[in-house]
Amino acid sequence: MTAGERVRSTRRILGVGAIMQSVAWGVAVTLAILALFSFATLVKPDFASNSAWQLPAAIVAGVMVLGCFLWRSRHVGSVSRVALWIEERIPDLHYALVTAVESDSTRDPKGVERAVAAKSFAHVIQRALVRSVGPAAGAVAFAALLLYVSPSMAFGVGGVFGRGGRDGGGATPPAGSRLESLEARVSPPAYSRERSTVVSDPSSLSGLVGSRITIRGKGSADGVTGLVATSPLRVSSLNGGWSTSLVMPAKPSALTFKDREFERIIVLQPRVDNPPRIVLTSPARDSTLRVARLVLRMDATATDDIGLGAGYFEYLITTGSGEIFSARTVTTPVVDFNAARRGSIAATLDLGTLKLNQGDIVSIRAIAQDVNTLSGPGLATSDTRTYRIARADEYDSVSVDAAGPLPIDSSAMSQRMLIQMTEKLVREQKGLTRQQLVKRSTDIGDLEDRIRKRVHEILYEQDGGAEAEEPQPGAPPDNIDTHDHSDEPVPAHNNDLLQAYNALWEAVRSLQIAEPAPALPPMRVALKALDRARLANRLYLRGIPPRVIVDLARVRMTGKEKGLANTRTPISSADSTRMRLERGFSNAIELIAARPADAIRALTFLQVEALSSSPGFASAVGEAVEAFRKGRDATFPLLRARRALSGDPSSAPGLPSWSGGW
Repeated sequence: MTAGERVRSTRRILGVGAIMQSVAWGVAVTLAILALFSFATLVKPDFASNSAWQLPAAIVAGVMVLGCFLWRSRHVGSVSRVALWIEERIPDLHYALVTAVESDSTRDPKGVERAVAAKSFAHVIQRALVRSVGPAAGAVAFAALLLYVSPSMAFGVGGVFGRGGRDGGGATPPAGSRLESLEARVSPPAYSRERSTVVSDPSSLSGLVGSRITIRGKGSADGVTGLVATSPLRVSSLNGGWSTSLVMPAKPSALTFKDREFERIIVLQPRVDNPPRIVLTSPARDSTLRVARLVLRMDATATDDIGLGAGYFEYLITTGSGEIFSARTVTTPVVDFNAARRGSIAATLDLGTLKLNQGDIVSIRAIAQDVNTLSGPGLATSDTRTYRIARADEYDSVSVDAAGPLPIDSSAMSQRMLIQMTEKLVREQKGLTRQQLVKRSTDIGDLEDRIRKRVHEILYEQDGGAEAEEPQPGAPPDNIDTHDHSDEPVPAHNNDLLQAYNALWEAVRSLQIAEPAPALPPMRVALKALDRARLANRLYLRGIPPRVIVDLARVRMTGKEKGLANTRTPISSADSTRMRLERGFSNAIELIAARPADAIRALTFLQVEALSSSPGFASAVGEAVEAFRKGRDATFPLLRARRALSGDPSSAPGLPSWSGGW
């Protein structure tokens, strides 16, 4: 074999080694990235349900690494470069190999061939292959082992690369089931602007409430049934397989499929579209103004988990006081957030343009809506800022919070209302028929008579229940048949209330005979008398002493003890959600060894129940169920589920103190 042939043979061996090295490093990087994604599910469980993009991303990274190594080894294709590479590792050749390769420039080709033939290249080639291919092969083995032990539901031993190595363990459904190799597509509502996701062989599905879920399987649709909670699903044939669709419910549910004796349960984890939040940052506080001359700068910030729709400011202007007031609402132009998750609105309000008077109140708040067109839109309101225009009589006075009206106060306020109603009736009397006049006047008279009776009750109760005296002069006559004269006579110890009582009698008499005009003077007299009684000196009691229900002094030591008593049954503590989950979890653990299929079913329904009350426990149980289905070890997920319910184990430093005897 000539020197040139030996160099070409070496080039082929080194080329094969370079290709093996590049492919091995590419595969190692791909497996390592998949293992990284798998371990990331421990921190973010959503990686397991959204793994469609992870495998292509890892393959692209591996191909890029493979290309880099091939580019580094591109000089293997040159015979001169290979000859120089051998000369570097065998210095005793003294460039005889390079000279032999370039035989046209040498004068003694036979002597050069003899010099090259005396040296062996085998040890150099072997050492180069070990140094290049050996680490790459070790990296592939380590990455494959790391991926095998990864906890992910998408890749590890039970995922994409572990399906071919199933050994048909006790938790794996037997062959022949049409509930294997399912594919689920989750299409969020259009308003969310989120992309659809495809999940292969899912154990749980997560998505917005209202998302469209499509499940596809292989085989005929005959005999395959679906059930969500208690609602059956329609399963139809599609493209040589079976398919069904449903809408993501508002509460966590279990999607159950049955095929003869086979059963498959998929947990549905709905994600609620929360209403937006809005914060009014300016103005920062309420205020009272002497004059309505202020320009307000209003700013608010809104946020939402999906997208904001619109926002605006609203201010309510309240005018008047007492029983007569009016209100009007003004809104600023609507700001469109264009489905952004965060936005702000700003506006300017000049109080001088609102024509405010003394005592008027302006209440300001910010309002935001989201883009939820399915069950919304969700509405959010901020805290309210209030600006009040002070009255002239508020200055240089003592500010006292008003208490609730006493019975006399409420009578006075009702009397003002009846006077206004009577004045209105007198103004409209000419345009009314006799029947209408009698009806309206009689109705006002009945209300006036209620006040008269209430004043009588106050007078009688203040008298302490003693026998009443004869009515004073000025009391109503006894020949009015339209009133109840069974009331007790009115005592005369409160002249203001007595004057109001007599004036009310006169007003009631005039109103009952449809003469509203003569009733106004006594009604005004009664109002003034009630005001004087309301402003009179009083003794305010802090409270009313309770009535004695049992006279203890009389009944003490009078009971008889027979000495016969039944054994009391202890009351069991109320069951809680956590206790129920712990009991169900313990029962499911006991079924693992004997009936693994029943254990998986029990754990799946526990996951559905715990999604709302204990998300951490539900996540750990979901990983345990997936591990059982894929034939992996579920010890660590079960431990995390137990600690999520019972908490971490506690330990005390040292031995406890001795509490026994000597």
